[in-house]
Amino acid sequence: MSTPNSGNNGHNNNNYNHSHHNNMGMGSLAQELQWVKNDCVLIRNAVVLLEQEKDNLRQAVRKLKMENQRQREKVKKLQTEVKKLGGNSEDTDIEDKDYDDIGKNFVLIGGTTDPLALRYESPISDDDGVNHKTAERYYWYKMAELFEDEEAKKRIHSAPSTHDAEEAMKAIKGFNENEWNKVKLQHWIKGQELKLEQCRSISLVLKESKDSYIAVAHQDKHLGTGWRKTREESSKPIFWDGENQGGKWLMKYRRDISSKLVYTGPHEKEEIQKKMQNLRKNVWRRVDQVMQMGMNYRGGRGGYPVGGQSQGGLSRGGAYKNGGRGDYGKPPKQSPKE
Repeated sequence: MSTPNSGNNGHNNNNYNHSHHNNMGMGSLAQELQWVKNDCVLIRNAVVLLEQEKDNLRQAVRKLKMENQRQREKVKKLQTEVKKLGGNSEDTDIEDKDYDDIGKNFVLIGGTTDPLALRYESPISDDDGVNHKTAERYYWYKMAELFEDEEAKKRIHSAPSTHDAEEAMKAIKGFNENEWNKVKLQHWIKGQELKLEQCRSISLVLKESKDSYIAVAHQDKHLGTGWRKTREESSKPIFWDGENQGGKWLMKYRRDISSKLVYTGPHEKEEIQKKMQNLRKNVWRRVDQVMQMGMNYRGGRGGYPVGGQSQGGLSRGGAYKNGGRGDYGKPPKQSPKE
């Protein structure tokens, strides 16, 4: 039989347990709140460090710009001295200009829709009478020929699509990147030369580019700027770190043919001008880099500028499968034969 106080004792125990649980809950919340506060302190400290680093980087950029200006002044003085001595010191040709000197007057080529691009659909016939669907197919064909892979040559030549031809190129046996790098520019140039010689309208498009800088938008750092056209960085010279040898050759070729090519009439000229306008319109035009990045500089030729991408940064993307940076989809390295 229970006593009158037994009910009260049960009620007190329940109150104690409820209070105990509340205290534990409050303690957990307080601990979590303290963790959040600690994280906020760490984030604030990180922001301060980043701001300091940003100031240091800006100072470094200013110093580099000052040094660059001094070097330019030295070049001008040397050019003046050369002229006094009776030498030839003409203004720099457009293809030899630094990337930070071309401004916004540039044409970006790449892909299947640009007549000046290697992949553009325009049949060509090589010196041996072999017909190729594109200059790029010719380029890959010469790659297979260099490494004496007759099967790959046939597959590249007869492939029903660019994709199939590319897959055949990737399967070239005995491929050696170092050997290919020695000759790839001459084959790239030959393919373009054949296309320009055999297709008047494309030569006229090149002529109509006038004094614009021509940049080959490809991740191959020797042939192009180091960026594919599908990447936004490709339209910003501040990021270019390739030699653009392909674009330089096109500019030299343009200079050689411009005086020789004459429009047959106003209709032809209007048609070519429309093609050139479309080419410019489809280019990812560069935004104002000062406003975009908050830096009062444009960058230059050779490495990644401050605020750009380091060698250990994000991937450029857009490379051919197994193809690495460029070489227009070079094949993967072959494993040693057993």
